[in-house]
Amino acid sequence: MNICLIKPPILHKGASFALMPSPPLGLAYIAGALKRYNHDLSVIDCSAAGISDVEYHSNGVYLFGLNIKNTVNRIPVNVDIVCISSMFTNNWLYERELIKAVKEKFSEAIVIVGGEHANAAPELCFTQSPIDYIVFGEGEETIVDLMQTIEAKGDFSKVLGIVFKKDGKLVFNKKRRRISAIENIARPAWELFPLDDYFKHEMSYGLFRGNTLPVMATRGCPYTCTFCSNPQMWGKKYEMRPAQDFVDELEYLYKTYNVVNFELYDLTAVIFKKWIVEMCQEILDRGLDITYQLPSGTRSEAIDYEVASLLYKSGCKNITYAPESGSERVLRDIKKRVKIDKMLQSISYSSKVGMNIKLNMIIGFPDDTHRDIWATIWFLIKCSWYGANDTAPAIFSPYPGSALFDRLQEEKKLNIYDDEYIYEIINSYDLWPGKIYCNNISSFMLKIYSFVILITFYASNFLFRPQRFFFTIRNLITQKHESRLEQILHKNFFKNFFGLTLFSKVKKHETF
Repeated sequence: MNICLIKPPILHKGASFALMPSPPLGLAYIAGALKRYNHDLSVIDCSAAGISDVEYHSNGVYLFGLNIKNTVNRIPVNVDIVCISSMFTNNWLYERELIKAVKEKFSEAIVIVGGEHANAAPELCFTQSPIDYIVFGEGEETIVDLMQTIEAKGDFSKVLGIVFKKDGKLVFNKKRRRISAIENIARPAWELFPLDDYFKHEMSYGLFRGNTLPVMATRGCPYTCTFCSNPQMWGKKYEMRPAQDFVDELEYLYKTYNVVNFELYDLTAVIFKKWIVEMCQEILDRGLDITYQLPSGTRSEAIDYEVASLLYKSGCKNITYAPESGSERVLRDIKKRVKIDKMLQSISYSSKVGMNIKLNMIIGFPDDTHRDIWATIWFLIKCSWYGANDTAPAIFSPYPGSALFDRLQEEKKLNIYDDEYIYEIINSYDLWPGKIYCNNISSFMLKIYSFVILITFYASNFLFRPQRFFFTIRNLITQKHESRLEQILHKNFFKNFFGLTLFSKVKKHETF
C-alpha cells in the first residue's frame, strides 16, 4: 500500500521560538516498522520542510512549518493511508483541520492517528475530525497489524490497540501488551526524513553540539507523578535495551549520518547503575568520538561520583535533573519520589566532573502555597551553589491523560472541548502564561514568582561563579554554546539584534 506519514508543524507563542523542533523519533520508529513489510512509504516533515514558514494564526500564536495547503499538496496522489503523528495537545488546533483537508482531497484514503494527544483524548479527536483509526499505546506492532487487516479487508475488532467508529459509536479494542524485547523493534527509518535540514538549521530539543539526533535506550517509567500522562496511559512497565545494542545504534548513526551528538528521549534513562556503567564503558571501549545529553529530565538515585565521571568521559556533557519542586510537601503530593538531599549531592557530583546541569521546575500546582514556592526558591539557590547552571521554571498546566488533569476536569475547572483550554496550553510555554490552576496563589503572584525564580537563580549563579559571565559572552560570540541559556540568548537576542530573526518572514493570517 501507499502510505504517507506526516509530522505536523508546531503551534506556539513567539517567545518560545528558541525551542526548536527536533527530528520525530516516534514517527521514524513507525516508518521502520512499516518498512519491514515493503509498503511504499513517503514522509512529510512539516517542521523541516517549512523551516522558513512562520505564519501568524491568532491569539498571539504562530504556526511554525508548512501550512495545511502546502502539506496536503505534498501528499502523493495515489495515497492509500495517511498516518498523522499527534503528540502534543497544543498542536491539535492545526491537526484537526489538516485531517479535514486530507479527507476532502483524498476521500478514499484512510486516516490513522497516533501519539500522546490522540491516546489521551480519543473522544475529542473523533468528535472534531474525520479520523478512521487511532493507534493506542506503542505503535510499532499495532500499525503493522492494522495495515495487514486493511489490506486483507479483515476483522478490525481483532486488532489489539486501536480505536475506531462503528455504527456511529466508538469502539475501544483491547489494549496490546507493552513490548518487552525492545531491542527487536525495527530501528528508526531516518533515511526517509530530511535530516540535512535539521542539521543545517541546528534544530534539536536540547543543546546543539553538531549533527544531532534523538535516540531511546529505554522505554517506560516506573514512577507515578500526577502531572505526567505516562502512569495512566502507559503504566509502570520499564524496559531497557541491552547496552551493546543501544551503542550499536549510536555507532551506526555516527558512521552513516555523521551524527556526533545524541539526545536521549527516554522518560527516565538513569535508574540502574549497572546498566549505565555498561553503556558508558561500551562507548569508551569503542572509542566513539560523540557527545550525548539527557534533555528530558532525569532522576538522581543512580548518579554517584563514579557514574557521573563515566557519563562525562563517555560524552555526556549536558544533563537535566527534574526535581520539579523544592518543597517536600509538594513532592509527596505530586508523587515525585525525589529526596532533596540526594538530588543536591548528585548535582554536586555531575558539576565536579564538568557536566552542564539544567533543572526542570514547576510552580503553581493546584495545592501549592506561598511557603512551597519559597521552599523551591531556596532549593534552587542551593542547586546553584552545588553547581547547577540553568533552570526552566514552568507554571503548571494540566495535560490530558494525567491524574491532575482528571482531577481538574472533575472539578469543572477545564473543558478539553473548549479551544481556550488548548490556547492556555500553548500560553503555558510563555514567560507570562494566562490560565492558572492554583487554589492558593493568585495568577499575578505566580507570574511574579516565575521571574523571581529566574532572577534569583541566575544572580546567585553568577555570584557564586563570576567567571561564568565571561564564559557566557565568549560562547555567545563564538557560537559554541555550553548551556540552554546561551542557546536561547543567541536565538532570541543576538539574532534579533542583527535582524536575523524568523519573524522577518512572518506572514499574517487569521485562520488556517
